[in-house]
Amino acid sequence: MPTLMNVNEAKANFSSVLANVENNLATIMIVRYGRPIAKIVPIRKNRDVSPMPELAGKVKFTGDWFEDESGDWENA
Repeated sequence: MPTLMNVNEAKANFSSVLANVENNLATIMIVRYGRPIAKIVPIRKNRDVSPMPELAGKVKFTGDWFEDESGDWENA
């Protein structure tokens, strides 16, 4: 259930409201005169992904990443 917050309170504490949403993945419902008018929701990031130290230095990319091979497709 989202946390309810009055427009004036949200306006006065906007930075901390955004920090709460970002850090705690909280959802905030903004209300005016008791009626919901907006919802602030976190953008869900995959926070479970962690670096894999066992692969450090074992993956190698070769070739020119920026080579223009568009001619190969056009001639086919």
